[in-house]
Amino acid sequence: MEEKQYNIGTRASIAVLVALSLLQLVDWADRSILSIALQNIKQSFNLTDAQAGLLPSLLQFGIAILVVPAAMLADRWGRRKIIAVMDLIWSTFTLFTGLGTQLWHLLVARFMVGAGESGYAPAGQTWLGVIFPKAWRSRVFGVFTMFNPIGTALGLMIGGALISATQNWRVPFYVFGIPGFLLAIWVFFLPDYKVPKQQGEAMFSKAYFKGWGDVFKIKSWWCVTVTQLFTLFMFFGISSWVPTLLIRAYGVDTGQVGLTLGLLSFLYIVGPLGGFLADKWLQRNKNGRVIFCLLVGLLIVAVGIVCWLTVGISYYLWLAIYALLAMLLAFAQPVNQSLIHDVVPVGVRATAFGTHTLIAQMLGGGMGPVAIGLLSDRLGGGTHGLQGGLIMASLVALCGVVSLLVMMKYYPSDSSKVSEAVVAE
Repeated sequence: MEEKQYNIGTRASIAVLVALSLLQLVDWADRSILSIALQNIKQSFNLTDAQAGLLPSLLQFGIAILVVPAAMLADRWGRRKIIAVMDLIWSTFTLFTGLGTQLWHLLVARFMVGAGESGYAPAGQTWLGVIFPKAWRSRVFGVFTMFNPIGTALGLMIGGALISATQNWRVPFYVFGIPGFLLAIWVFFLPDYKVPKQQGEAMFSKAYFKGWGDVFKIKSWWCVTVTQLFTLFMFFGISSWVPTLLIRAYGVDTGQVGLTLGLLSFLYIVGPLGGFLADKWLQRNKNGRVIFCLLVGLLIVAVGIVCWLTVGISYYLWLAIYALLAMLLAFAQPVNQSLIHDVVPVGVRATAFGTHTLIAQMLGGGMGPVAIGLLSDRLGGGTHGLQGGLIMASLVALCGVVSLLVMMKYYPSDSSKVSEAVVAE
């Protein structure tokens, strides 16, 4: 029987993008309700900043530890199946976070939320990276990642309002734990592309593992992985601690912080514009996407340092600086993600993305929140302590810019070797 080419850019592709984007929204809402509830949880369990920082860090470690096995299943079993299963896991443990009565309950629940989310990013991005033309890749990822801030905004705004109204930090976890169950059913029935393997080939064959091993020989893959490591150190540190910083520095209550940061999160919808500009730049320069990320990365470091040094000035003036930082982060993220897909073969792309995530989450995203908390404690805590921790995180991100500079040497050659052709499931 002749195999059908998988159609790209169709209505079915739009349906996949919508479903995965809504899952992205639910995913990031869960993360942001933890950040808005973190000060209340800290007080409820009488924690230090370092102990409180373990909660968002454990989610990152959960992602990091299981992301490679989940990504392997995505490449060899199918993206829609693994996403549906993982969605059910993280939604269940979002509910369990609200049920926790001891610190270890919360630690286990947050780790398992991360474990559930581990399969979603490599499978979802690999799916999207194939069902639209390569020339659109950064802008498609821009639309996809745009739902990060929408989810963040809803989590902060609704989560903060629920905590203020009920005086109970547990309620938002019950509210945001439910939608994922419905989305899992929808995703399971969407059209996927066929797993790229030979007839009769085992799920995990010698050929597959050789292909995975070859990923480590792609220099561009290493460069973008190192960049993401330092970027996530800063990014998850910021997202975990800025609500607490505002509470300490400006004396605003949880509800107001949630509303303010939720509204600012909508600025991340400029992400598709960053993707569009990077795609256009790629048409004129073989390194266009890399150069775009490099320049925006430099701006992120500079504006970030200014942002943390000026805490204590007029509340609204400080928020304007922070808003500029948020927009720059939104510009960079979808383009960073598209670089992985540009240089890795389709058959091992989820696995390569999962391995990339393991390194970046374990050494970057997982370390950022707790490292900031530790430095804050060392500096005496309070506003001053968090300022020092966040300045440190911005300086760490500068290392990622250096890695992009190195990547410019290898990206044109590595990306030219990759074929995008797949067949229907």
